[in-house]
Amino acid sequence: MMRLARFFERRDPDQAQRWLHDAVEAGESEAMYRLAELLIARQPDQARHWYRRAAEAEHLQAMYAMGTTGDDLEERGRWLRRAAQKGHVDAKLELGRALRDRELPEEAERWLRAAAEDGGEQWVEPLDPAKIDAGLGPRHQACLDLVALLTAQGRLDEATQWRDRAKRILNWESNVNRSFFRRAGTGTVVVTAVVATAVLPFVQALISKAAEDAYGQARALVQRMLRRSSTQHEAGNGATLLIADDPDAHITLCLWSDVTDEALRALASLDLDELTAQRPDRGRIRLVWNPANSRWQIRGDQRDQ
Repeated sequence: MMRLARFFERRDPDQAQRWLHDAVEAGESEAMYRLAELLIARQPDQARHWYRRAAEAEHLQAMYAMGTTGDDLEERGRWLRRAAQKGHVDAKLELGRALRDRELPEEAERWLRAAAEDGGEQWVEPLDPAKIDAGLGPRHQACLDLVALLTAQGRLDEATQWRDRAKRILNWESNVNRSFFRRAGTGTVVVTAVVATAVLPFVQALISKAAEDAYGQARALVQRMLRRSSTQHEAGNGATLLIADDPDAHITLCLWSDVTDEALRALASLDLDELTAQRPDRGRIRLVWNPANSRWQIRGDQRDQ
């Protein structure tokens, strides 16, 4: 039902909405949240109903949405705290700011620290490059808020440490984010293909080819996946980023069309059964190759693989 809803989301929103309603009847909290997202611009009251239903079903992003769209200040604060307690980094930041504005500096500092330290220098979701350059990432903002809070308390040495951390986080997020939009040193704009597929069998096939040192055949598999994508455009002289997403297996693979032998060899060493059993990042695994340290990184896990 969710796959059909995704298929129709842009082609036929009414049809997508019908499938989401069916998924809601089956108890799917993500469908409740997606319904709210579809309705928020034209039917905000109905959207809040579905945000609330999803939040009550423990959907984390819906909890945060209720923390910003709830009916009154008390309800918004309650949902914001629940989302923060369950690990939502934006909720931690907003809760810290709210407590600061209520002149509760000790609790505000605790939540701002939690937001600034969330995830550390690991993988971050790609944002618009202009937003990253402006320093709009929640971890960076939390660091700056901590700098202001500590400076006001006369804790200047700590404020300096957090200012330095803010710079490191901004540089990290900028570098990682730009890798999604532009190949480093080439000036080539990236064309991204998003493919809904059975990722696990696809990854296992890549691993099998890599284990046989058949890297050309492995790259051919990637190219075939790209050709299957209905969103694929001509990449010109640049490489294409394939983002293969499997909603059922809860695994996403980010892979360049000109993936290197080194990356394929490293992929072959991953234990997919172990990774999927761990379910980092609240149920979803994102595998991303980091050429800077020649490792596959797992978003939401403390370890590099």
